[in-house]
Amino acid sequence: MIDYVEDYYYEIGSVPSGGADFDCARRKAVSLILPFILKEELSERQYICLKYKYELGKSQEEIAEILKLSQPTVSRHISSGKKAVNNKLKYCNAAVTAALNEYERLERSCV
Repeated sequence: MIDYVEDYYYEIGSVPSGGADFDCARRKAVSLILPFILKEELSERQYICLKYKYELGKSQEEIAEILKLSQPTVSRHISSGKKAVNNKLKYCNAAVTAALNEYERLERSCV
């Protein structure tokens, strides 16, 4: 399974096989939908743990100390939160890919 969360936060400069335009469109789609998924589909703890890890660059140990939780509990919140986000983003990615492929097909047929 593709880890869309890791890809979004850590692989901004890479260009997948679809090309730079496809990557830009996918990244834009993820950036539009990710905040909604984070707020609507995660528990408060999952949301906070993912925010600290990916947006603030905190380690699991640092997050555990801040939230007064054990490191294994933080790890579980991150893992379950990423799983929930990735499950939703796979549908977003499929829709964007289909739309881009159709756009490319239509563009070629007009030439």
